[in-house]
Amino acid sequence: MLPGNNSTPISNSDFSGQNLTESDFTKTIMKQCNFDGANLRGVSLFAAFAEGSTFRKANLSFADLEQGNFEDSDFTDAVLEGAQVSAARFERAVIENSDWTDVVLRKDVQQFLCKKPSAKGTNPVTGADTRESLMC
Repeated sequence: MLPGNNSTPISNSDFSGQNLTESDFTKTIMKQCNFDGANLRGVSLFAAFAEGSTFRKANLSFADLEQGNFEDSDFTDAVLEGAQVSAARFERAVIENSDWTDVVLRKDVQQFLCKKPSAKGTNPVTGADTRESLMC
């Protein structure tokens, strides 16, 4: 289990392919981390500073991303089904082929994500269309 609550910055760490379901990244400084293919199901990333991190093919189902900074992050092929995303920041983030089914997000965040050029494609795991799952 990895600590959270801003106790230890973990920027530039490689967590690719790891099962992190017992971890807590609340308020953690985690810039430019690699979470590609990681299982983050149900994990708290509340108010995490994850700018420039990659979450390609990661499972973020039911994770808490609220108030997190995910600017310049890559969510290609990620599954975010049922995640809490209100007030998270996704400026310059890539969301191609990601699944946002039943994600809880504010209307302004939803509209912002729908306008992204990368809001397209079909998730290879769930078969969900990115734009449809965002209700664009």
